[in-house]
Amino acid sequence: MLAELRLDATHAIRVVESDRGPRAEPVTLVDGSWSSSVVGDGAGTAVLHRLRNRMAVEEGFRVAAESWVSVDDPTERAMGVDQTHVSWVVGEAVVVKWMTEPLVGPHPAADRLRRLSAAGFAESPTLVGIVEWREPDTGHWVPVVVVQAFLPGTEDGWTWALDEARQALGVEPEPATGIGAPLGDVVGRMHLALADRPAALLTAVQAGQQADEARAALDLTVRLVEAHDPDSHALLVGNRDRIDAVLDRLDGAAGTPALPLHGDLHVGQVLRDASGQYAVVDFDGNPTLAAALRVAPAPAARDVATMLVSLENVEHVVRGYHPEIAPAAALAWTTDEQRRFLDGYRLALGDRGDLFDEALVPAYEWEQVCREFLYAIRHDFLEWLYVPAAAVRRRLAPGA
Repeated sequence: MLAELRLDATHAIRVVESDRGPRAEPVTLVDGSWSSSVVGDGAGTAVLHRLRNRMAVEEGFRVAAESWVSVDDPTERAMGVDQTHVSWVVGEAVVVKWMTEPLVGPHPAADRLRRLSAAGFAESPTLVGIVEWREPDTGHWVPVVVVQAFLPGTEDGWTWALDEARQALGVEPEPATGIGAPLGDVVGRMHLALADRPAALLTAVQAGQQADEARAALDLTVRLVEAHDPDSHALLVGNRDRIDAVLDRLDGAAGTPALPLHGDLHVGQVLRDASGQYAVVDFDGNPTLAAALRVAPAPAARDVATMLVSLENVEHVVRGYHPEIAPAAALAWTTDEQRRFLDGYRLALGDRGDLFDEALVPAYEWEQVCREFLYAIRHDFLEWLYVPAAAVRRRLAPGA
């Protein structure tokens, strides 16, 4: 064990070594022995108590209460969504998010969430508090627990976006309301809340690092995908020069306004309630990206591109379940929603339209397609591979 933060007499957070590096885990004292916490044993409630009482914090940890949400009911339940980390709902009032991935800093979540809170951005759950651990070698603070307000009645984006596409494409009878424009509006206002005034400009060194990282993602994708999807591998190898030419645009991004982005923006990171209100969540950055680049400012086009790819992915998923849908109709839906997204985004930026360099979008789209492959392979989520495979075919073998 590397470190331990006691939450109360029977609950703690431990940082332990693993084969992938330090990891945090909540533990509970049961019959005199410490064991991994399970939902319902009070560990989530203990975090809330510790946020209220920040005294006697153990060395190597810091506890920051940002706001408060009243929790009268100690009932805990797991959130029923797939995600990299593990979240519990406590008292139907807050979400306690246990950061179960390896603790590698620097980490973007605390900075992004605090920026949004300070800017009064309403379309993200209220930040209640953060517990962080300090890496001994680097001094980076890395979140081990993030607590935010629970938003009842909301649906994960992979639920509501798929429903919208099915409705628009006639698979379900309800009328579609359209998702591109309101999504663009939310993302645009999020970027305004995150951006410095004036915005920092991407340096030549930063542009080169990000271009190199994109090319490295392509290299790794080509190596890994051969064993899982020979058809995609053949298309990537056969069109490598063509893809490289698009990625090379990132080398010239120096001087572009750079923001502390969401960094892993897709429809699954956007909740929606019954009234159509959106809320952006999970500011941990892309798990396939190097830690230093997760926190580094980047052009707004990166977030825009990943959302555009995500809208396309919605189409591929719907067609995967409903192959009877005409390809032309599905493509038309995607193209229209992507256009509406960009229109809503630009309108939200208003007089700060200079934050967005649309010329960089195709390069970031290609990088994201590669990262879809990498995430699926690295996280043993191989059933997802057909989605980036469809994206590759669209770009390199349309009509195939």
